[in-house]
Amino acid sequence: MKTRRFVISFAILLSITFAAAAVSAKTKPGEYNAIVYHLKTKYQAKKVNMFVMWAARALVSMAKPAGVKSFSLTVFQHLKFSNETVDAEMQAAMRKSYGPEWTPVFHVRSRTGQQAYLYLREDHQDVKVVLVTIDTENAAVIRATFSPDKLIEFINDPQIMGIKLNDNKEEKKPDDAEQK
Repeated sequence: MKTRRFVISFAILLSITFAAAAVSAKTKPGEYNAIVYHLKTKYQAKKVNMFVMWAARALVSMAKPAGVKSFSLTVFQHLKFSNETVDAEMQAAMRKSYGPEWTPVFHVRSRTGQQAYLYLREDHQDVKVVLVTIDTENAAVIRATFSPDKLIEFINDPQIMGIKLNDNKEEKKPDDAEQK
């Protein structure tokens, strides 16, 4: 049961990280936009327009599933960069854009050149997450703001807008009389 909760919580956290991301108005203006601008200008990336994102963001802001308060996703294609320099350039851009209040959680680079950067920051009772992924010619910048308390509540009783997502039924405990 604990393993299942851990897997569910890890999956939810990854879902939030990869599919959602946001920074509220209180954060330094331009953090997210600075990375988007860096990818657009430095690597001549073309932004992919996703028409349904406005609807997804509106739905998340109303329903707040798993404590997610807001998110943004920007996807790029046709990046033009040198495998030798992109890692150092992105690390410098991330450090410059995200100040000391942001904690770099991980930076991963595969042998094939795929990269991922995850930054995290506490904002009062919320947590802000920014994930940047880059592969050979595509990139995604994701940001999310979520409430850890609401996430834990969701993990313990998964439901969205009153609809239960838990497929397990309550296990019946044997009565004391039956055990004797």
